[in-house]
Amino acid sequence: MKQSYKNMRDFWLDVKNLENRKGVMEIGPDKISVAGVEMAVPDGEEIKYLFLATNSLGDSSLYFENNSKSGIGGVIGGHGYEALQDAAARMLAHASKLTGQMTSAPAGSELPPPSSPAMVRLFAVSKDKLFHIELEESSARNPDNDFYPFFAYSQQAIGFFRQQQAAAPAKEGRA
Repeated sequence: MKQSYKNMRDFWLDVKNLENRKGVMEIGPDKISVAGVEMAVPDGEEIKYLFLATNSLGDSSLYFENNSKSGIGGVIGGHGYEALQDAAARMLAHASKLTGQMTSAPAGSELPPPSSPAMVRLFAVSKDKLFHIELEESSARNPDNDFYPFFAYSQQAIGFFRQQQAAAPAKEGRA
């Protein structure tokens, strides 16, 4: 895992970064403030990671390892893009209902990355705990799986990030 990607990942997994922001809500019995998904993606012989996170303020970010000099790409979204904000809020709400079925660890614990490209890691973060579960992606896509809505909304959010980027005005120097 490239350091720049790990830094952004760790930022989102540390709820202390929300402590001084107004309007932070704690959702569900375990008081979740952040939720998301991480996926492993093959790039030739190398595995790269994609990380999507949202918080209860409506902020969302998508980060991915790439071959750039910095080693990371990303998109910040949420405010002003209603479809993305709605999908992210629904993902967070479903995550808050599923913490009892996830592994829990003290806040600040290391989140294991997905073990292979066939697996996804869903996570939820409160002030006190980090909740996570690794599932086969095919299982997460099964509507009969309890985690299906959580995963499905994460995939919608990723799609909305793509739409947001496609609709953004071209930056100078971008081909």
